[in-house]
Amino acid sequence: MPSIQDAFLTGIKKLKDSNIQSYQIDAKILLKYILDLDSENFELKKNCEISNLNLNSYFKLIKRRSEDEPVAYIVEKQSFWNDDFKVNKYTLIPRPETELIIENVIKQFPNKDDKLNIVDLGTGSGCIIISLFQEYINASGIGVDISQSAIDIANMNKALLANPKRLEFIKDDFSNYNLNNFDIIIANPPYISYKDTNLQNSVNKYEPHLALFSEKNGLDFYEKILNNASTVNSNQFYLFLEIGIGQEVEVSNLLNNNNFTIVSVESDLAKIPRCIVAKK
Repeated sequence: MPSIQDAFLTGIKKLKDSNIQSYQIDAKILLKYILDLDSENFELKKNCEISNLNLNSYFKLIKRRSEDEPVAYIVEKQSFWNDDFKVNKYTLIPRPETELIIENVIKQFPNKDDKLNIVDLGTGSGCIIISLFQEYINASGIGVDISQSAIDIANMNKALLANPKRLEFIKDDFSNYNLNNFDIIIANPPYISYKDTNLQNSVNKYEPHLALFSEKNGLDFYEKILNNASTVNSNQFYLFLEIGIGQEVEVSNLLNNNNFTIVSVESDLAKIPRCIVAKK
């Protein structure tokens, strides 16, 4: 009977032969998932035998990954900020650059005891607002998404909170949602143009197009959100927007045209502008 290490090496080869760039990392994640092992125990047990049942299950997952299905959808979870979030084909996979929103909320609101009222437009898995609620234990608010399937996943992820009752997820059109009385508006809306030909195959094939694509060269939802937010009657509030590659100037112009003051434009580790902070 083959060992766990034998299975691992076979998985690596299959993914490498399928031109999966992260073949070694992915092969290990999938095998650890099948065997329910953490990294330490994986190393300790790698010379132990693997059952035929687990071996066959592992190779089925390897086949899915070799067809470009993202690992996060296969194992139904993705790490973001300080937690692992449930995800599926109805939610975008949380990405590291989106953590810029969390970092910049903390920068603007350093007092973690603040009783902030937060709305998350296009909440998806709920990873952004839940991560903020982990930082701000007195915060309350709402996550809005047009997809009931995404809302279902967000409600599952809400269990990560010690007091989940302070957060509500609502199925609604976030581009027209009532934004009065919120201190913070966060949004990672669909911003990829339908004309974009550079999208990775795994993203285009597996991630929900409803959460990816937008009309008007990817700017449609920014226009709708800002037109809506410009009518808010509240006292000063902050807006934190994730933006796509090359959208800094156009989204900044939309903010200026709607009488927002741009506080900062923040870049990811690749020096690409990814988050705009504005206030009104």
